[in-house]
Amino acid sequence: MKYLILLSVVILSACTAAPKVIKGKGGVYGMLSADSHPAINKKMENDPGAVSIYGEMKTGGIKYQADMVNYAKLDELYVGLIQANLPPQQHQLTANTEGMSLKSIALALGDTIQLHNDTKQSQNFFVAETSSTGQKIQTLPSLDAGATAIFKIELEGDLELLSEDNESLKTVLFSKKNMLTKRVSSGDNYQFDNLAPGSYQLIFWYWRLGKIQQTVQVRAEENVRADKILTVDSVINPY
Repeated sequence: MKYLILLSVVILSACTAAPKVIKGKGGVYGMLSADSHPAINKKMENDPGAVSIYGEMKTGGIKYQADMVNYAKLDELYVGLIQANLPPQQHQLTANTEGMSLKSIALALGDTIQLHNDTKQSQNFFVAETSSTGQKIQTLPSLDAGATAIFKIELEGDLELLSEDNESLKTVLFSKKNMLTKRVSSGDNYQFDNLAPGSYQLIFWYWRLGKIQQTVQVRAEENVRADKILTVDSVINPY
């Protein structure tokens, strides 16, 4: 069984598509996934009687409950690439009676969010810094029930988009100047193409785990591969 799993990983890794080579340009591509505590899980595998903090006995595999995080099925992982002079991007978000359509959004400073209020009452949204020293707040115009509006994000860093009227309406934001972002599911591929040769900063982020940064050197008519696994271990101790 372990052989088959390893073989599947190798096959998926080999199938990661590289960007098309463009004359004078380069690209960055890879696979982004998430995991819990691989170091702890590996230790558990060598202890048949141990019980994983994430579910059933390790020898029987993890049995996910409703309140547990299934890292292999996360669908809000982000890869950001810092690139100067980017045009603003627009991101879609809906507030409904069950909460927000996305738990998180990674975006560039100056990007816009098209926010639709699908609740039955008007909402007063605002964006706030989440750091312990952060005091900055961006207030947004009141949004009537059924209405849609476009808001420009004017704050940078770790943020939250919140409603004064309903505490269940919350989306975590990570904003950084000149950051082009891709949203992927765990185990999916990403790519940035048509890049001028030079040094670029990559940022891998998941709102419940944090972020990892990596610098890559792009050369003309070459693609750089950067695979990453976001884990509790790697984010807290990335080196």
